Parts: sequence; structure tokens; C-alpha cells
Amino acid sequence: MEPLIHLNYRVDKKLLLNEALSVKDNAVAYTDNRYPDLKLDDWLIGHYNSQNIIKIMNDLEVTGKPRFYYLQPFAVIPEHVDNGTTCSINIILTDYAAPIKFGEIEYFYDTILLNTTLPHSVTNNENERVMLKISIFDESFEDLAKRIKYRYEPAASTKDN
Repeated sequence: MEPLIHLNYRVDKKLLLNEALSVKDNAVAYTDNRYPDLKLDDWLIGHYNSQNIIKIMNDLEVTGKPRFYYLQPFAVIPEHVDNGTTCSINIILTDYAAPIKFGEIEYFYDTILLNTTLPHSVTNNENERVMLKISIFDESFEDLAKRIKYRYEPAASTKDN
């Protein structure tokens, strides 16, 4: 099974990006209790919810924890699996976003269901990468992949290095 599924779910990215930028000052450097010495100052996380995000979760029929992620230009998120998250809905809000990598395969995307239990990484380009992530804790990627609405898998979205 692929590590992600592209979703044909359209959001008002401008509205979500405006929400993300309006709360960016409250974002903090990413940390992970599995790695007490890890603190990525160029990768910020901001917990946030709104009526717009609740509508997205309702439309996709998922229950999760929403947050915005802000990855600074040229920052690197090392290969990892997410802590306690079985899968997530990821929505890229900025243009020219760097892809997510699974091993040597890069995936460019707008909106996806992501298997967060598989090792993945991001090496950012010269643009800030802002993303809405809805972390899902109580349903597996496989189960959600079988039932999720707005599913499609465009072949043009992957690129081998």
C-alpha cells in the first residue's frame, strides 16, 4: 500500500493560510518526548481549531487534533514516524511547497491522507512551508483509506530521485 492517498477535497487555502499566519506568533518549536534533546527551532507547531477546520473534519468524517506547522526555508525534518498518531490529513497552504519523502521517493501534494507510522522526512526549499495537519489517533491509515471520501491517486504526483 502507498504511504499516502491524495484527496480531491478543496479548501479555501487563502482563508486557512490567513488563519495560520494570524496565530503563528503563538507557535512553538517542535519537540518530541521520545527525543528529549531534540528541538527544531525552524519547525514550529501551533495548536489551533476553528469553525472552518471543524467543517473539514466533518466533511472528511474524521476525528482528530488540528494544528498548523510552519517549516522555515531550508529546514530539515529528519526521518521519523509520528508520535502516537496513526495517520493524518495534511493540507499544504503555501505555494511551491517541498515534498514529503519516504526513503528516496518524493511526493508532492496539496491534500492527503498520510500514513504517519512509516518513516518520512522533509527537506524544505527556499520557501516557508505552512501546513494544516489533522492528527488521527483512533483509526488506522488502512481503515480510513478504505472509507475516506474525496479520494484520488494521480500518477503525476510522485517523482523518483
